[in-house]
Amino acid sequence: MTESLTERLLSAEREAGFHERDMSSLERERIDLEHRVNRMEAELDSLRKRRLESYARWWNARDERDRARHLCRRLRRKIDKTRRRGGDG
Repeated sequence: MTESLTERLLSAEREAGFHERDMSSLERERIDLEHRVNRMEAELDSLRKRRLESYARWWNARDERDRARHLCRRLRRKIDKTRRRGGDG
């Protein structure tokens, strides 16, 4: 009876050892993935900021373009009005 229990104990200890090695390997993999995820999240955060800054620059350029177009329309109307009145044209 004790031999049977001893064999079961040794078998269970071997199995526990296998699982311990697997757990150690899996823990290293988890830590590696955690570091990779942290790096990717930092990169994603940086890219999101750059995207917002890029959009803000685009929006400002659009506003400047619209102001310049508005000025061009006003100046053209003024020139046309002056020419119609017989000004220097």
